[in-house]
Amino acid sequence: MEPFLDASRLLKGPWQAFERDVARLLVCNGFDDVRLVAGSGDHGADVLGVKGGELWVIQCKFTTSGYPAASAVNEVGEAARFYKADRIYVASSRRAGPATYEAIKRWQALGIEIGVLEPAALLELARKSPEYSRHRRELRDYQDDAVEKFVASLRETGRGQVVLATGLGKTVVLAESVAQLYRDAAIPGGRVLVLAGTRELVDQLQFAFWDQLPKWVTTHRLMGGEAPSFWDGITFATVQSAVSRLEELPEFGLVLIDEAHHVGSETFRRVTEHLSDSMIGGVTATPWRGDGYDIDELLGPPVIRIGIAEGLRRGFLCEADYRLLADNIDWSVVRAQSRNRYSISQLNRLLLLPTRDEEAARAVRETFDKEQRRSAIVFCSSINHANSFAATLKLFGFKAEAITGEMSPRERDRIMAAFRKGSLDVVTTRDLFNEGVDVPDVDMIVFMRVTHSRRIFVQQLGRGLRISPNKKKVVVLDFVSDLRRIAEVVELEKAARGDLERLRLPGMIQFRDEGAGSFMLDWMRDQADLFMREGDPTLELPAFDFPKPHNRGTVQ
Repeated sequence: MEPFLDASRLLKGPWQAFERDVARLLVCNGFDDVRLVAGSGDHGADVLGVKGGELWVIQCKFTTSGYPAASAVNEVGEAARFYKADRIYVASSRRAGPATYEAIKRWQALGIEIGVLEPAALLELARKSPEYSRHRRELRDYQDDAVEKFVASLRETGRGQVVLATGLGKTVVLAESVAQLYRDAAIPGGRVLVLAGTRELVDQLQFAFWDQLPKWVTTHRLMGGEAPSFWDGITFATVQSAVSRLEELPEFGLVLIDEAHHVGSETFRRVTEHLSDSMIGGVTATPWRGDGYDIDELLGPPVIRIGIAEGLRRGFLCEADYRLLADNIDWSVVRAQSRNRYSISQLNRLLLLPTRDEEAARAVRETFDKEQRRSAIVFCSSINHANSFAATLKLFGFKAEAITGEMSPRERDRIMAAFRKGSLDVVTTRDLFNEGVDVPDVDMIVFMRVTHSRRIFVQQLGRGLRISPNKKKVVVLDFVSDLRRIAEVVELEKAARGDLERLRLPGMIQFRDEGAGSFMLDWMRDQADLFMREGDPTLELPAFDFPKPHNRGTVQ
């Protein structure tokens, strides 16, 4: 079969696809850390990749007629200086002209060698590429089981759903399932649509799929101003872009939805209803929705369900040292009314008061140093709070930045690149890290925001549970210990216990007063099913000879 890059692709583009195809060529040929950096502030580079310890910098020029612009040579030369490149190339969709080679000679006179990857060289590289990337992952037993059941469900019923906790490889299962269906020629028309909610998710999905797909499956992107020049293969799209072009979409044999808990939203339902004759499947870590929509109605019941607890028991997620810092308890108020029935919201107001940012930042600093942490994510109550708390952390010696949805994609990419390579200790955010962000080296999570959403809590906790050679556990500091969250953590501790005792929560609830701590922990063990209850249930707080309250405003 023809590889993903052929003469037709070089002729038709679009130009964004040409850049991604060059990046995919590097992935297929064993390069590490392949990145697309094209855009404002790229310093003249489009694609970066590392092989044999050498950094390659490539400037891509797509043109439908005539020679590619010779200015590409100067651009990539400047980029090489900025990125300190070892190998420098211009990749072009058409043969380079005399002006390009004259520019190369001028740089050669300065001792800088610049090569040209013309169409013939690119096509030959694609032809010689191995069928699968060397980065292709061998499936774990449960992933292999998930692929088999997911594919069978799609083929037999036209619907399929997989529920795997964050860190257990949902995207690998999704990509390998598609590859299996292509190998079996089981996708009507050979067209697949993969939907996600954000630009970042779409790009991450496409890159992740490349590792698992055979090289003859082409990939496209439908997003913003970009649309495929042809539809055969896999089209990765934001749901907003798919909705805006609904009448232009061709028939797809298969529609896949990442973070499938979103399928109940109006935009996703418009697409799935329009393509209802297709096979439709989805993967999620958190199948619960606050609006009551049951995603099983569209996708059918999960063919496999593996949660955080099982992932911990089997060693596929790292251990969690979860510390609920909840010591601002006004016991005099509770004692005065302890025989009354409280709603959860009333108890949260009575028992759990917010901690001041400076005290929290001091506790983060102490724990970060004592536990020898490498990097942390802080979830804040708002965008403004994320910005202000990052500034507070800097006062305590952290290299910290906020990363929020109001930033430009380029600025978010810059901060994430710095965070991944260790130039930042901490990033603060609100909900930006809930989905689709792969930062396995993060070994500390800090909660500075209340959420009654089980889905959001599990997503955010999952950012720290990924296994990495650089960490043995993740330390979680929870400063806003909502009772629903305490119930969730206690339930997680109970569920994860087994012969292996993989999950250890030595600091699960920390109080300055041991009597208060013992009482609250025993009580919450009895009420650990709170998060499963509907509405805002009332609880009977037992009579108790409470200890004298300590001074308010401290953190333990």
